Amino acid sequence: MHKLIVFQGYAYILTHPGIPTVFYDHFFDWGDSFHDEIAKLMEIRKSQDIHSRSAVKILEASSNLYSAVIDDKLCMKIGEGPWCPSDPEWKLAACGDRYAVWHM
Repeated sequence: MHKLIVFQGYAYILTHPGIPTVFYDHFFDWGDSFHDEIAKLMEIRKSQDIHSRSAVKILEASSNLYSAVIDDKLCMKIGEGPWCPSDPEWKLAACGDRYAVWHM
């Protein structure tokens, strides 16, 4: 499976409610840049207190774009479609190929 697609999956599970799992191979064997991107998303999740009961509001869902706001303190998008939050208070926290995460 292509690493970029796998990373979009991590951008989703690490910003959404639940108890996410990161595979050992992905975190330790796929290289430093992949490790660092996952670690950054894990830190954002922790700092924004995203947990198994966090609330999700889906803002857009189409064949090439998904965006959502989680607990009104984290905003994310995956997919190739262009999108960013309209409120200037959102600050970009992490981004990569076909994903981005913002927080207040």
